[in-house]
Amino acid sequence: MRQVFCFILVFLIGCVPVDDKISKEDAQNQIYFSADFKAKKCGTSIPQPPLIVFTDQLQRNLDLCTIAITRMDCPFDGYPIICLGIYSPEAVPTIPWYFNFKELTKTKIKF
Repeated sequence: MRQVFCFILVFLIGCVPVDDKISKEDAQNQIYFSADFKAKKCGTSIPQPPLIVFTDQLQRNLDLCTIAITRMDCPFDGYPIICLGIYSPEAVPTIPWYFNFKELTKTKIKF
C-alpha cells in the first residue's frame, strides 16, 4: 500500500502544469534578434514598425513567430502572418499536417 501511495504522489507531482510563459522583455528580444538575423541575411533593414510585445508570451506562439521569421524568403519586408499569435492570449492551434509551414511564412504583415 505504501508503494502505491508513493507512486501516486510522484505521478501527481509530475503532472503539475508547467508555466510556459516568456517575459515580455525576453520575448521582445527573441523577436528582435530573429528579425535582425533575417535582415542581415537578406541585406535589408528590419521592417518598420517593429513587432512590439505588450504582454508575457506563450512559448509556442513566440517560437512559431521567431522560427517563421528566420525561415522567410528574402526580401525581408514584412513579418509572417503567424506572428499575429503574439497578440493572442490563447495558444496558436496546431498547424494541420497538410499545411506547409514554409507556405505560412509567405503571407506577410506589412504596416
